[in-house]
Amino acid sequence: MKRFILLFLSLSGLLLADFVPALKRTVIDQTDGKTTQITAALPVGMSGIVIHNFDNKHKTIVAQAVVTAVRSGKSIIQFKPFKRLRQSALPDYDIKPAKGDTIILGYLYNRVLPVTPDKAHYDAFVEKHRTQFDIIHPDLFASQLYFDYQPRPDKDAFRQSCLQNDTALLYFAIDHRGYFVDCNSFKVIASEPLSRPVDAQKAQKPFYSRIRKIKNRLGGLLSDETIRDYNRYYKRLLELQ
Repeated sequence: MKRFILLFLSLSGLLLADFVPALKRTVIDQTDGKTTQITAALPVGMSGIVIHNFDNKHKTIVAQAVVTAVRSGKSIIQFKPFKRLRQSALPDYDIKPAKGDTIILGYLYNRVLPVTPDKAHYDAFVEKHRTQFDIIHPDLFASQLYFDYQPRPDKDAFRQSCLQNDTALLYFAIDHRGYFVDCNSFKVIASEPLSRPVDAQKAQKPFYSRIRKIKNRLGGLLSDETIRDYNRYYKRLLELQ
């Protein structure tokens, strides 16, 4: 008898910014266990979860769902392993998404980690979005980088932070725009203009936090391990043109 991790999900009441795609819930009507499609044009890279119902009281997450393409008004959804519930003491279960399972896209988009170059941009983000999101203070991520001796956060570091802070949404203030990024796919799903442009020369590196200096394991002796240009670094990380 396989053991399952059962999860009760209560996702009502999530508040999202108007320009961030709303939580999308749909029931799978056709799938090969690897992909499906839904009648909605959603941003490529938007992620979520697939829920399997055992009965009226018990359900579990069996996969991650990611929008990989949009064709003729329909979003193509690819299924991937869901790792947030993985426990080394328990065996992995092998339940593929099937007809009748529920897809919830935009899962954990109610919390966001902002990456900004300075306090002014951080405060502007908080002022604008405080009623729409639970905002994770960047000090939490900066502390992680400090103890890991990692002054150049890569995608894996961001994903680990998202896992620890129960979010799937990042925000990057770069040049003249703010980008909402799905932490799982690392794709931009929405953007907005900034009230003021980012001055890369004055930007705190790797981003604004109250931890002023994050050194590498050699105490900062290797200058190539630090971010030189804030805008350029995060543009490359997000693969922006």
